[in-house]
Amino acid sequence: MSRLEDFEWMIRYLKMLDPTNAKIIEGLGKQGPRNVFSLAKSISLPPTTVAFRLKRLIKEGYLTIRTNLDYSRLGLRKAVLIAEAAHGREDQLQKTIESMDYWTYTNRCYGKFSGFYALFAFPAQHKDELEKYIEEAAKTGATSRYMFSWTTNLCEVVPDFRWFDFERKSWNFPWKRWIEEVLSAPEKLPLSLGDPKAYPVMVDETDVLLLKELEKDGSARFAKLAEVAKITPQGVRYRYYKHIVKRNLISDYQLAHFPYPLQVSDMCSFTIDFANKTALAKFANTLHNKPFTVTYGKMLEKNSLLLHTYTPKMEFSNFIESLNRLAEKDVIRSYFYVTLDLLAFKRQTISYEFFKDNKWTYDSQKKLKELRKIVSA
Repeated sequence: MSRLEDFEWMIRYLKMLDPTNAKIIEGLGKQGPRNVFSLAKSISLPPTTVAFRLKRLIKEGYLTIRTNLDYSRLGLRKAVLIAEAAHGREDQLQKTIESMDYWTYTNRCYGKFSGFYALFAFPAQHKDELEKYIEEAAKTGATSRYMFSWTTNLCEVVPDFRWFDFERKSWNFPWKRWIEEVLSAPEKLPLSLGDPKAYPVMVDETDVLLLKELEKDGSARFAKLAEVAKITPQGVRYRYYKHIVKRNLISDYQLAHFPYPLQVSDMCSFTIDFANKTALAKFANTLHNKPFTVTYGKMLEKNSLLLHTYTPKMEFSNFIESLNRLAEKDVIRSYFYVTLDLLAFKRQTISYEFFKDNKWTYDSQKKLKELRKIVSA
């Protein structure tokens, strides 16, 4: 999209963004797309109004709905890798990362690490093999240096319009008020950021196929899902409610919704270290309704947070200054960030093709052999 097209799209978006559509978008993030009547009831609007406006939002490209999974209930561990590429070897590093399989997101990154940023949903029983692969990638020169951490599931932030002025059609960023909110926030860590105690596999191959499709489209009809899974729509309905919903396999919903023009905004990944668990909890408890937050998760066994942000360029320095003020208050110990290229990302679903006989497979020797082939080329 060109700069002019980007701003024209934003003008149309702001014109569309009235209090009613805002209520629908906020409610959708909490209720999900499956039951329009339940969504309408939760936000006190007529079902016909919600259905009409929701269909229009999706059709005109203002909204895309994806399902986020509770990977720990699928036997998968989340992880983040930030790897630097040797000069001129960026393509080699990208192939090295994508050869690992089980990645869910990759992107070019710039800043403290200039290379690639990747997220994984990796089989818990094979976690040592992933660490071994990355160590070998560093030894062979595929990456000059890297940062790798296991994380909790990433919490998706539901769009929230409390900082939006509907009359002026503009966003306000009261950073001082946010700092005060952090300092007075609850000291108990949200349950969603607790380290998983186990990684049971609570699915079979049909469930995995359905979840893979729901990751792509959270509002997919049962008839469409039935075609993929090769079962009846009634069978899909039964599995959706008795397997997926009852076993809490869905953590939340991702609404692909960018409130500011891409050309004048920054998406970054922050790694923030906190003085203690209490400080981490206070900070994390303020993120769920902020328009600058996309997703966040806790590094396992650490008082550290992985935070993805999306801010207008003119507000980014104010966000950094807010982090510095929190460091002065002994909430934050240290932080670093990389900038992500919004036009160079790749995304894929869970690696359903490697789920066989109700377990995740991984051939470590084969992958190491592929790595050596990539490096030698």
